[in-house]
Amino acid sequence: MIELIALVMVANWVGLGWALLILAGTSVLGVALLRIEGLRAWSELRAAAADGRYPEGEAETANARSARMADTGARILSGILLTFPGFVTDLIGLVLLVPPVRRGVGRRLAASAFRTFPGRRGPGGLGRPGGQGGPGATGPGGIHHGVVIEGEVVENDSPRDQR
Repeated sequence: MIELIALVMVANWVGLGWALLILAGTSVLGVALLRIEGLRAWSELRAAAADGRYPEGEAETANARSARMADTGARILSGILLTFPGFVTDLIGLVLLVPPVRRGVGRRLAASAFRTFPGRRGPGGLGRPGGQGGPGATGPGGIHHGVVIEGEVVENDSPRDQR
């Protein structure tokens, strides 16, 4: 309902054609932003997989990784809001592109994600020494997570075993 009121007000101010053109333009901007952020995240992931390292690099601190992840999350949220037609969502999406606002919202998104997935944070991160997901760590209800049992697979190629 708010979006419809905003559309009528903007259409009265600049004309219906211009209002619809502005809505289409912000949707295109949102799709472009989502594509850029998605491609950036995908290329970092591919490079990390090719090098056999953590996506942001081993030397980067946990706080720097969290801040970078939060910034990317806020940019993606901005792109999603810009993609939806409507002046109110467009305004919120554009405000999210302002760096101080983006950092603040990103920190809140990261804090929310860490509350939702508590095993993903800690000094060492998931599966790293000192992190909550390390070897022998227990989750809710005393369930063990992250225990690694090393071993090797031995295949026997003798004809007798292929029955």
